[in-house]
Amino acid sequence: MPFVDDLAVELFVLSLVGVVSLYMTGMAYVEYRKNGVKNVEKVLRPGAFPLGMLGLFILVMGYYGEMVWPLPGSYNILFGDPFILMGIVITSLAVSLALKQKLQFVGIVAAFSGLISVYYGYHAYIQGMTSEPLAMFGMYLAFGLTGIFTFPATLIYDKFPEKGGKPSNLWTIILIIFWIGLIVSAVLAAYTALNAVPQHLLKPP
Repeated sequence: MPFVDDLAVELFVLSLVGVVSLYMTGMAYVEYRKNGVKNVEKVLRPGAFPLGMLGLFILVMGYYGEMVWPLPGSYNILFGDPFILMGIVITSLAVSLALKQKLQFVGIVAAFSGLISVYYGYHAYIQGMTSEPLAMFGMYLAFGLTGIFTFPATLIYDKFPEKGGKPSNLWTIILIIFWIGLIVSAVLAAYTALNAVPQHLLKPP
């Protein structure tokens, strides 16, 4: 079977994960503003299925890329390693939401995965591994910071009912940073994918 470079669709899926996550958490925030914390879990839970499917897709494609990448260089490591970790985090979050489990334990995995993503992106940037190293590093940095701030965001979700639904200023700042990270990540992933599509269609690997 000939190798097909699926990087563009993988980046689009990452962008879609950002959009779905932003929509889910945005709906939860609106629900909280209207009715307090009592229905926040119910609002978030329907998003578990599409988020889980996207996470499974990322896991499968990340493993595929790691195993069969025939092109020169270590790009399978650069793209595959953080991609697989992200798939684990997204799938775990979806399952935890569906099963009404605490999210903070997945948040810990997300935070460390975010640090790993930043580390990979930094070294790829200083070694000039892509035609647009700044955009690539920006994407890795944005996804990395989003992963890092996922941990405090999951803590807020777990602790919010215990606090009577009264967020502190620090909680609000954390959520805003988390949302900004989702937006920037989704935009940069989509931008990189849009630039990759014409090249892949013209010269399919």
